[in-house]
Amino acid sequence: MFPTEPLFAQVANNAIVNSLVLQTDEVPFYSTTDDATVEWDCINKKLTERCLIYHNDQWFTFIPGREGTLFLNISEQICKKKFGVQVVVIEGNPCETSSYKLLHCESFTNQSDTFIELKDLKEGTPYLINIDGFLADVCAFQIQVGTKPKGLPLKTVSLDKLQLETSLERNLVRLQWQLTEQLLDSLYSFEIYKQEVTAFKKQAPKQIPLRYTAAGHALTAYSFLDTLTQQGTYLYTILGAFHEGQKRIVLDEKRITFQEPKTLGRERNFIAQIALTNKRKEDVDFLIMNATTGEVLFKRTCNACSAQLIGLDLESEIQKGIQYFWIETYHLSTKQQALYKFFVDESGNLLQK
Repeated sequence: MFPTEPLFAQVANNAIVNSLVLQTDEVPFYSTTDDATVEWDCINKKLTERCLIYHNDQWFTFIPGREGTLFLNISEQICKKKFGVQVVVIEGNPCETSSYKLLHCESFTNQSDTFIELKDLKEGTPYLINIDGFLADVCAFQIQVGTKPKGLPLKTVSLDKLQLETSLERNLVRLQWQLTEQLLDSLYSFEIYKQEVTAFKKQAPKQIPLRYTAAGHALTAYSFLDTLTQQGTYLYTILGAFHEGQKRIVLDEKRITFQEPKTLGRERNFIAQIALTNKRKEDVDFLIMNATTGEVLFKRTCNACSAQLIGLDLESEIQKGIQYFWIETYHLSTKQQALYKFFVDESGNLLQK
């Protein structure tokens, strides 16, 4: 018998004495918090108690080759609980907790590729990095210390810079924005990120470089088209990348909700048809239930009904994600009962079993 998921041994840098050295701008290093433990004697809990709780940490270190700013890039997160990792960056001697000086402490709230800007670093000074699974999440990830940031900044502080407008026609989203004179000289390109609001990670960005006239002047008007294939609410984020890659700012964000129209392609069926066969008129109750949970969703009554076709609209329940239904009928006069079963097929149509 072989396991269906890969098994990870405890990482070698689980102990601070075995901290993995990250060289600046090297290929990102792959690691995982699986089976990692906390080295409590090397933790200063008071220093970080306001931003995180330790569960399954590991250690890295880096030594800047020059003074100034470097970026800690975290990418390719895959977490079982979908929380993400938490990061502590410390200046100090390993396991001498009284010497620790906190540079950064962050708990990620999703699994998007992101970076932490580390300013005022000292040349030749060792720094410690502690990576832990947020709320004991087990995460695989890639880590790099670089001279350029990669991904989205953790903090959004510069919204509404572009006069961003959005429109939705059928399933086609259009973003339109204006580049201000203030940004013309320093901006290099735009990156467009999309994330369904219930997802835990943004999709890979679309790159849009600045465009120029024949005279070499940057254009100020830009647009982006996107096609949606699944209904939901989507957050579009426009990030500005500046010259030499040293600055990346979220310039604007907009949400847009897409509900797939029935006229898009073949019209879908959300109506449960119940054929009554009683010849005499009588009141009939309809009890609509979630077949998976047994929960009663709603009740309908047909007054003085005889042999006829009754249609029950289940669209709102299907849009909530319910796929299996029971509909029970009860004839008040004759006490006759019947159970009908319906399900949603792969095309999104309601069918009777």
